[in-house]
Amino acid sequence: MEADLPSLYRLGIVGAGQIARMTHQAAVRLGITPKLFAERLDDSAALAAPGVVFSHPDAIAAFVADCEVVTFEHERLDVGLLQALEQNGNLLRPGLRTIRPAFDKLHQRRLLKSKGFNVPHFTEVVGPDDVMDFASQHGYPIMLKTVRAAPPGQRGTWRVEDHREAMNVLSQFAELDLMAESFQDIVKELVVVLARRPGGHLRCYPVSEVSYTDGVCTEIRSPADVGSRLAADARETASRIANEIDAVGVLAVEIFLTTDGLVVNELAARPHNAGHFTIEGCPTSQFENHVRAVLDLPLGPTWAIHKASVTVNVYGTREDVDPSQHLSEALAVEGAQVHLYGKMPRPGRKLGHVTAFGEDIAEARLVASRAEAALQGRRH
Repeated sequence: MEADLPSLYRLGIVGAGQIARMTHQAAVRLGITPKLFAERLDDSAALAAPGVVFSHPDAIAAFVADCEVVTFEHERLDVGLLQALEQNGNLLRPGLRTIRPAFDKLHQRRLLKSKGFNVPHFTEVVGPDDVMDFASQHGYPIMLKTVRAAPPGQRGTWRVEDHREAMNVLSQFAELDLMAESFQDIVKELVVVLARRPGGHLRCYPVSEVSYTDGVCTEIRSPADVGSRLAADARETASRIANEIDAVGVLAVEIFLTTDGLVVNELAARPHNAGHFTIEGCPTSQFENHVRAVLDLPLGPTWAIHKASVTVNVYGTREDVDPSQHLSEALAVEGAQVHLYGKMPRPGRKLGHVTAFGEDIAEARLVASRAEAALQGRRH
């Protein structure tokens, strides 16, 4: 059996934030120590891992050449550069067929629509006339989005109620490539996280439901309260997309449950915030299965160990509150699984997450919320 395993263990991860940190930890459990391509000395993964390359994006070619397989933590990379790397024989997983739609939302919309998937109405925004024409067809409110992923801490989506608000966004962010989308009457926001090997074998995790506060993801619940039929439809949609774009590694498919049915929102070709519960909540975490998949190793089981899970994200609130200083209080909350990312606190910065399990969502939420409050120095 061992003779059948590929020898692709020189793994490189481009990016060194918390996703890379947890992926690195999962790889180390398998006896694999990835190299990291970091932007800053204080990147979350860079603080916890050996084999870190600190450089600028122009040096990525040398980093990739020193690895046998390269995977990615974020979407803030030039697709043209990645295409050149792949054409030069470097093994990128996922490859360009997945990267292009995952990194470019406009390309993603066009591709999914052409393949028959249900997506919001959309258009490219080159100037004010594009917004006016789109709004005259679909009405306000509309959503304006950056075509590429916004830098950490910066907005990438705006709901605009009228022409004045739309022009204000266009004026403030004239240097960005933007697109417009029709507003969706959202009942629930769902995420399907799956892992797929080269060749097509894939496994789906239980469907998650996410909640946002002021545009920031604050809570993830699994399984999503949507019933077995809708959950199956969501997994089927995500699996079809994964096969269509030849995904390798973890793919997260964000799906709106609207009054008109399921609508595909966005794709992330990497481990996803909505899958953090899998670290303790499934036999194989999304991070380990990402490593397994990109190295073309057998995938682990993805079923839920517990009846219900809730993850509450931990964000910086005030400069004088450091969750790491309240770790003892959070760990005293029995049943809470606390993850801090080693980041310096600042308002709005994601610093960690807490996951808890229970017989139902309410029980799990109570424990996770108590631990998050403890980290923030609050009583719950």
